[in-house]
Amino acid sequence: MSEANEPSLADDQEPASPVDQDSAPPADDVSVDVVWGLPTGLGPYWEAVPSSPGVSGVLPPRSEVEELYRAAAAEPPLNEDREYAKLFADVYDVSVRNGQVLMALTRARTDGRLTSFAYGHYWKWEEQKYPWAFELQSSLGESSLDLESTFALNLLARDPNHRDRGIGRRTLEVWLHEVVGYGCWLQTDDIDSPARRLYSSLGFTDLGHGPKAPNGRPGLVMHRPAR
Repeated sequence: MSEANEPSLADDQEPASPVDQDSAPPADDVSVDVVWGLPTGLGPYWEAVPSSPGVSGVLPPRSEVEELYRAAAAEPPLNEDREYAKLFADVYDVSVRNGQVLMALTRARTDGRLTSFAYGHYWKWEEQKYPWAFELQSSLGESSLDLESTFALNLLARDPNHRDRGIGRRTLEVWLHEVVGYGCWLQTDDIDSPARRLYSSLGFTDLGHGPKAPNGRPGLVMHRPAR
């Protein structure tokens, strides 16, 4: 999901732009960690634990999310400006502090570095009181009802140095398994890309268009019914 207009940090549930160039078959040897934040958020004093060998069961720092997303989104066909990585990392940080998020992630076995992640949160329209959500609801019209009581996938990214191993696909599959029984959705660039093909292969279909994506055009909203 993506947002071209910078939100205030109060817009803590604003969806961002999933990025993944990894449409390879899932790698059997990939170990994906699943972390649920607290229902009320981790609070203003949350101090993230940096990724390192042996670290698991904790959400990564804002800086690691920004670094990984920036590297993934800089690749063709997205070629996103690095400002969006900062914006989406800020939204991630506020989301973790103020509400419950769900993240699936992988870390390198050698140095523990963050190599992929998918994160999102439960979505109810009555809780989304900020401009991006208002625009999304208006753009989708009646189709916005399909997003009620679902999970929004905010960000998906995979380290470009780990392409062709199925890490991005496997990370997303694990995230989806955690929300089994619920529908889920995302907004991405409306272009032919490995990411869009990945979402389609996992059951997401086009629902409509939402606010502008980083490429300046209306973003494509994709929805996956409850399973």
